[in-house]
Amino acid sequence: MNIETVKRAGAVVLGAGAVVAMGLAGAGVASADQLPKGVHSVLAGPGAVTGHVQSWETTHLDSDDWNANVRIDYGRSGAWTHCSDGADVYGPAQGPGYWLFGGNCYGHGTITNYGWYDA
Repeated sequence: MNIETVKRAGAVVLGAGAVVAMGLAGAGVASADQLPKGVHSVLAGPGAVTGHVQSWETTHLDSDDWNANVRIDYGRSGAWTHCSDGADVYGPAQGPGYWLFGGNCYGHGTITNYGWYDA
């Protein structure tokens, strides 16, 4: 299991996700400046945390789908998934509260990156 610690405003948020080696081993992680405007990669590390998303815990991750428990403290954010064929899949934007975000690459290959976007 891959455990990632994200620090934000003095708080520590722990996110854990099991990575299937065959699904993501060859996937390269884009740097923050290579991501589409407005999206934030969970794989990019601590620099990806924004004010809208106060906490993020990945509860499931494999080669073609993922789920996370998310707390949005203000504004609107939604799930984002980037697939190996270049497709970006966006979920609906949600307002403040606790949410189960998720995404998949069904019909678009495997997941190469995922996270959220701010609306």
